[in-house]
Amino acid sequence: PLTGRINRVDMREYIVGCVAAEMPATYHSEALRAQAVASYTYAKKVSEQNEKYKESYLGEADITDSPDIHQAYITEDERKEKWGDDFEKNEKKIEDAVDEVFGCFMTYNGDTALAVYHSNSAGRTQSAKTLWGADIPYLISVESQGDKLSPDYMTAHEFSEKEFRKLASECDINLDGDASEWVGELTKADSGYVVSVRLGSTEVSASKFREVFGLRSCFFDIEYTDEKFVVTCCGYGHGAGMSQYGAETMAVSGATYDAILAYYYQGTSLELFVDKGNSVG
Repeated sequence: PLTGRINRVDMREYIVGCVAAEMPATYHSEALRAQAVASYTYAKKVSEQNEKYKESYLGEADITDSPDIHQAYITEDERKEKWGDDFEKNEKKIEDAVDEVFGCFMTYNGDTALAVYHSNSAGRTQSAKTLWGADIPYLISVESQGDKLSPDYMTAHEFSEKEFRKLASECDINLDGDASEWVGELTKADSGYVVSVRLGSTEVSASKFREVFGLRSCFFDIEYTDEKFVVTCCGYGHGAGMSQYGAETMAVSGATYDAILAYYYQGTSLELFVDKGNSVG
């Protein structure tokens, strides 16, 4: 939960803390560089939007450290606690990656890009059009086949009829009668991600269903068998923009950070923000 407390952090330290929080330090340096640029670009975009819309709930702050709202950030002390004996090694690796690209950010038609990212896709990323209904030209669906090798690629969730009915009620839907008829058609985009689910006679957005049922992504199927519902889910995260596991796969295969970014944010350009002494709050 947000505390309302505002901390002013040096931008370099902020990006180091973001990369440390958002991507495993074991990942290839080129993937870490790609993450550093994405994190910097995302923070810059959010800060610009907050400046534009003065009535923003962020008030004096530029961005939150909540991954559910914006992106995660952990302090040096938290990094020491997270990594233990590996702190110095991991800290140097991430600092080196950040320093290599610090100040670089992505633009599209001269505007700072919305550099969203996620842990791993379901084999394809999801377009902004499918996810938010907004057509963002550089956030289109692209193949990310390496994601299928991720240990987080597939998860399965089982719900008894009672559990399923209770969760459906949190979507303001009352289910009764034959449980085998509770779930209707899943409306899917061409990428395979679910757009909406029919529960009873009501359409529920996939994002709402994912939130209420605690799923890792909106790429799922639902099966009713033996008086229970089994929801099989692929991928981890909202699926738009850069897949972090996909970035790692590309990096291990020899791709540089700029090639990774150009693939997941198609049509964007890399620019350099010359004032490196800025900070974020």
